Amino acid sequence: MKKLPVILAAALATAAASPGARADAFARSYNNVTNFVITASAGVTFGDTVDNSSATACLPNDHCVSNGGAGIPDTLPSQINWPGYVNNSYATNEGAPYSYIVADASIDSHQVYGAPFTQARNFTEGQLLGNSTGNSTAGNSSASEFSTSFVVGEPGTTINFRFDADPYLKSYLGANALSGSQAEGSLSLNFNIIDSDGNQIFNWVPDGVSGSLIGGIENADAFSLNTSLTALTGNPGPLVYNPQNCAIGSLATGCFNATTDPLAPGVYSLNLSMRENVYLQSVTAVPEPASVAMLLAGLGMMGTMVWRRKR
Repeated sequence: MKKLPVILAAALATAAASPGARADAFARSYNNVTNFVITASAGVTFGDTVDNSSATACLPNDHCVSNGGAGIPDTLPSQINWPGYVNNSYATNEGAPYSYIVADASIDSHQVYGAPFTQARNFTEGQLLGNSTGNSTAGNSSASEFSTSFVVGEPGTTINFRFDADPYLKSYLGANALSGSQAEGSLSLNFNIIDSDGNQIFNWVPDGVSGSLIGGIENADAFSLNTSLTALTGNPGPLVYNPQNCAIGSLATGCFNATTDPLAPGVYSLNLSMRENVYLQSVTAVPEPASVAMLLAGLGMMGTMVWRRKR
């Protein structure tokens, strides 16, 4: 019976050494848009704004929680397996010993025309341990969700948008992740103006490249607010996007600043879309059959030994 500890130890060591005993996929996406001010040169009347903060979290994909929607400026967080998350905390749970996913969004302060400024935040984070999938979305969205109508009464009117932003992305795969695993965090932000005939006359997608807009002039574009980080087994990370060259609080100009071309008199709709996403897929190996058999044999022998000693 002295051989039992040796056999059992070998079985446990072999099972533990099997690749992919536990995999980890992690991603986080966050953005804080603040000091956002809309001004017009003259002759503009803005209508009511319809706010939409929404959050959806799925773990795995067939188990989803959704909150928020049209008319809600601050959604309750959608969370699975992170019971301690506090609404609007935008905290992190990285390194927790369990799988989880959470999404949260809010419009903290709001204006349509002139001061005070608008602040909106989105956040989503998730982690997988073992074979699973998960995804989540947090958004203050456009397309009749976070939008407003306005009337231009004088020819040649222009509208200016300025704001600051503090985005953050992080994604990585654990050492045990196998081919097919993926951890992606992404963020997006865009503005567009539609005329009464349904034509898009202005579109701005800040991407850190000067002049990349339709129907206007880009005065400042500090870095991309439309990007993603994807960790794969060939490039597991950690991958981090954390630009630091926007001095939050520069109300005079903003790190992001654009002005429309002159607008003709008429009725327009202004749509603003801000969205953060996380997608996770974790693929792991199971212990090899020989390792499992050795482990079961060792446990069986231990049970036999205990029974014989009792006899």
